[in-house]
Amino acid sequence: MDYARFFCALLLIGRALSSRPFTVYPPFCEKDRRGLVADNDDGRLCLAPGQHAVIHNHTVQRNFSSEGQSSCIWSDNHERQYCVFVDPRFDRGKGIAVITTPSRALHLFNSNGSMLDRFGSSHEPLFTTRLTGIKGRGIFATRHIAAGDLIAQEPPILFLDNKLVEDISSREARDGLQALAISKLPRTTRETVRGLYGEGPTGNRTLQLLINSYGVSGGPAKSWPGVDDESDSGMYAVHASISKINHDCRSNAAPQWDWNLLAHKLYALRDIAVDEEITISYFDTIHTHQERQEYIRENLGFECACKYCRAGSDFIQLSDDRIREILLLESYLESREIAPAEPAAMAELLVSLYRQEGLDNYMSKAYALAAREWNGLGHEFQARSWAYESVKAGLTAGSGSGMEDYVEDMDALLDGARRHWSWKYRID
Repeated sequence: MDYARFFCALLLIGRALSSRPFTVYPPFCEKDRRGLVADNDDGRLCLAPGQHAVIHNHTVQRNFSSEGQSSCIWSDNHERQYCVFVDPRFDRGKGIAVITTPSRALHLFNSNGSMLDRFGSSHEPLFTTRLTGIKGRGIFATRHIAAGDLIAQEPPILFLDNKLVEDISSREARDGLQALAISKLPRTTRETVRGLYGEGPTGNRTLQLLINSYGVSGGPAKSWPGVDDESDSGMYAVHASISKINHDCRSNAAPQWDWNLLAHKLYALRDIAVDEEITISYFDTIHTHQERQEYIRENLGFECACKYCRAGSDFIQLSDDRIREILLLESYLESREIAPAEPAAMAELLVSLYRQEGLDNYMSKAYALAAREWNGLGHEFQARSWAYESVKAGLTAGSGSGMEDYVEDMDALLDGARRHWSWKYRID
């Protein structure tokens, strides 16, 4: 199959820096495209005199169906292009649209080659979507789901480079590129996106990327462009089903990104009953009620309707007291310069407070601190018991949860408690 032919049609889109309307340029399919210039008046898209177009070198060479195509727009400084790559046959016809640089796209699809041709899940879903009343749409368990169970494994329908926002200042241009990407997806998938985001006042879909999308860090390989750049904020993934999951300050599920599968996996943090809503936390929720409410309003643009935020004033005060004591205990236990009188008892209290507060996504940290303190007192087997709990909780919470360092430390403790840095450190 001639994969180069798939991307012969290059649709250049862009918006001039002036007030001209957003322009969509027709396809080109020339054998030699080195001199391709869309519009000499459009500083965003056009090449400077004497430059060579490099778009023809940036076509993904494999794993797209015959309908695949790429469309590009320049960054403000004209140093890089962001392109749309679409495969409408991906994931059994759901399709996928990727907006990123051509170099990242090449790495992405080369790294996920054969998977892209065969991906698709046939198992019975463990949840259904319905209206919740207060929160709007949500997903609910259709059967009992045990803690640690895989709830869903789903590739994205949209996979967007986060630096797009930084590199292209025009919101209209960004929205136009996103709208073009969506328009190339299958009809049912377009309807799904419409259900997630609705229609803007001009008819263009506005993607509210901080809501209903998942941040993805790292890359599929060490050679992934920008993988070692600390300022790189990765990609955003939008999914047909799990992007409908509502926020809860005390969630019962956690997502994990798998670069090898190009998919998010959703795991149960605790037992989930039939008809219980499945939720995730959109941010670090180890904060008081007022702090959480202010963050959600200012950064996410909605009012939290979880039971902890809607509780009575006495219960809110009790929760805030637990949060403050959690933070105080952690400051004592994580500082090796302070020698608490009862470090193991403090660590056990910390675990209890985490459990009472329903902070299941962060239990790996609490268990790890308990393991360190028991090990620090020379109690190897109590330490190992907590270390096993920590590793299990951390693996369920997954990468990106902030628990990775604790899992690594507890793995080291399990390899040899008496060789671990914490062995008898409280009494030596």
